[in-house]
Amino acid sequence: MRRLEIISRFFLALASTSVLLIAGVAIPPVGIVLIPLVPQPVLAFGYRFGVRWGIGVLVAAIALLFVVAGKELALVYAILALMALLLFGLLGRLRSIEFLVAGIAGVIFTLTCAVLFYFYGSWSALVEDLQRSLNENLMAALRVHEKMGFPQDSLDLLRERIPQVVQTTLQFLPSVLFVGLCLTVLINVVFLCRRFPARRAQWISIENFREWKGPEPMVWVLIACGFVIFIPGLQFLRIFAFNILLVIGTAYFIQGLAIIAYFFHKNNVPRFLRGVTYVLIAFEQIFTLLVVGLGLFDLWGDFRRLGKNNLNPSQAG
Repeated sequence: MRRLEIISRFFLALASTSVLLIAGVAIPPVGIVLIPLVPQPVLAFGYRFGVRWGIGVLVAAIALLFVVAGKELALVYAILALMALLLFGLLGRLRSIEFLVAGIAGVIFTLTCAVLFYFYGSWSALVEDLQRSLNENLMAALRVHEKMGFPQDSLDLLRERIPQVVQTTLQFLPSVLFVGLCLTVLINVVFLCRRFPARRAQWISIENFREWKGPEPMVWVLIACGFVIFIPGLQFLRIFAFNILLVIGTAYFIQGLAIIAYFFHKNNVPRFLRGVTYVLIAFEQIFTLLVVGLGLFDLWGDFRRLGKNNLNPSQAG
C-alpha cells in the first residue's frame, strides 16, 4: 500500500512539475509566477518520501521534456533541476538563509553563463543575439500598440528610445538574472517551510522570516559601489557597480518587507489591509523605494528590536 502511494505521488509530481514549466514558457506573463514553482512538487515529494525518489522525478522529467518538448525546454528544466538537487543537499546543512539562497543562485548563475558561452563561443556573439532578440520583441510590441490606436507621437518617441532601452537592459541583465534565481530559491524554501513546519528549525537558523536581517557588512559594499558610480572614465566598473547595487537593493527590499510583515503580525492588521499594502509596494515605485530605505535604515534603527521582543502579538504588546 505504501509503495502504491509512492508511485502515484511520483507520477503526480512528474506531471505537476512538467506542466508548470510548459505552461510558464507557453504563456510568458503567467510564467513569472509559474516557473519559480517548477521545483516545488519535486522538493515536496522528495522530502516526504525520500530524496532518491525526488531525484528520480527530476531525471524522468528531463527525459520526458526532451522527448515531448525538445532539448531547449529540457535544458531549462535541467537548470531548475540543479536548483532542486542543491536544495536537497544543502537545506539543513547550510542553515543561514542568505548564504543558502545566494550560494545556490551563484552556482546556477555561473553554470548558466558557462553553458551560454559554450553554445555561443564568445560573449560578443551572445550579446549580439540578445540585442537582436530584444529589438525584435520591442518592435513587435510597438506594432501591436500601433494596431491598438496609440498616439503616433508617443510611438515615435518609443521607437527612438528602443536602442537606449535595449542597451540598458543588457547592462542590467546579469543582476536581473541573479536576483531572479535568488527569489526562485527563496520562494521554494518558504513553501517547503510551510509544508513541513516541524523541520523549519532543522533547515534554517531563523525561527520566522519576519526576523530576517541582512548581513551588516553588506552596507559597506553598498557604499563602495556608490563611490564607484561617480568615478569618471570607468564605464565597465560603473556597470558592474550598478549590477551589485541592484542585488543589494533587492536584499534590503526583502528586509523592508520582513519589517512590515513583523509589525503587521504584531498589531494583528487585517489581511485585506495587508494585501492592499503589498499591492501598492509592488506597483508604486515610491513605495518600493521606501521599503528599500526601511530595510537599509534598519541597520541603525533596529526597528523590530530583535532579541528583545517576541513575535507573538500578545507578548510583543
